[in-house]
Amino acid sequence: MPTHLRVLDLFSGCGGFSAGVSASRHHGVSFTVTAAIDSWEPACASFRVNFPLATVDQAPVTKKVLFRTFEKVGDIDVIIGGPPCQGFSTSGKRALDDPRNRLVREYLSAIELIHPRAFIMENVQGFTSFQSGLLFRDVCRKAEELGYNLWSGILLASRYGVPQRRRRFFLVGTKGKLDPFPIDRTLFPSESQRQLSVREQSDADVDLITFDDATSDLPRLAAGESSTHYRSAPTNSFQHWARKGSASLSEHQAPNHRESLTELMKFLKQGESALSPRVSQRIPRHLRPTSGFANSYRRIQGGQPAPTITRNFTTPSSANCIHPRQHRSLTLREGARCQSFRDSFTFVGTFSDKRLLIGNAVPPHLAQQLGNWLLRSLA
Repeated sequence: MPTHLRVLDLFSGCGGFSAGVSASRHHGVSFTVTAAIDSWEPACASFRVNFPLATVDQAPVTKKVLFRTFEKVGDIDVIIGGPPCQGFSTSGKRALDDPRNRLVREYLSAIELIHPRAFIMENVQGFTSFQSGLLFRDVCRKAEELGYNLWSGILLASRYGVPQRRRRFFLVGTKGKLDPFPIDRTLFPSESQRQLSVREQSDADVDLITFDDATSDLPRLAAGESSTHYRSAPTNSFQHWARKGSASLSEHQAPNHRESLTELMKFLKQGESALSPRVSQRIPRHLRPTSGFANSYRRIQGGQPAPTITRNFTTPSSANCIHPRQHRSLTLREGARCQSFRDSFTFVGTFSDKRLLIGNAVPPHLAQQLGNWLLRSLA
């Protein structure tokens, strides 16, 4: 087997998936990210900065674009990526025929065209229930028809060195043997029904990296403030890892909240939401929010992994993202740390662009563990 397996990243975003698999190793074998395709300019610009040797094509994933990429880079060993999926119900017999699932179909077309040794597809936790499970079963059926042995499961990122409780679906296929994933409580599909069991993966039996572990070396900020200097030297192994290759602090700027929102935060203890009836009783009436999602206006618990870092992690009205002790939502750097990006990883674009790039990414530490396992299976 070659010492470097060549990787194509589809729907690549800024490159969280690629950053993770690039760090994977097994007996001297590793992955080299050769090419990436994404249609969003800030994603492609970010990918080019962080993976300067890769060919990056800013375009929709189509057969024409795949041929063009294939002609530029040659053979591909592994395809990775997370095709966006709307998951609407359909009256058709095959979910893949639904035009709203076109991007998932294009991902499978890439596998059919390139015939890689393996692939890893990532998606949201609800992928298995979209269209009453039809889409999941259609994708598995198509991949098996192409000759792949499959594993699928929903993984909890906090089990794999990510300071965040984020659940994501993964489908892995190889042309050869596929070793069991080295954990005991993933959500496995039934071979006969292609449906996931109800068991939830837990992180109760592992050493967790908490929000405080990930961010305590970052300086305190009030709403609207920023800093380019670390608060302290690294205090743990995660912080040492995060700061490797970074001489100064970047992207540590607090959103500039309105004064009433900042005042509201002062009444919240860690883990509390302003929408809780019990909590709202001690909040002055003129500060109480009148609507929001279940996890809106909630303060993070510093001694636990962060909640899921969504694309709205700087907006308290839309996410569980208020700092444990400071009266503001998270900075881009705090969000990136919780996603397990190194401080040296560059995000290109506006503040809103960077927030979306970070929130939509595959956590690199989780991707690295999947990469390690895939290398063992391919050895």
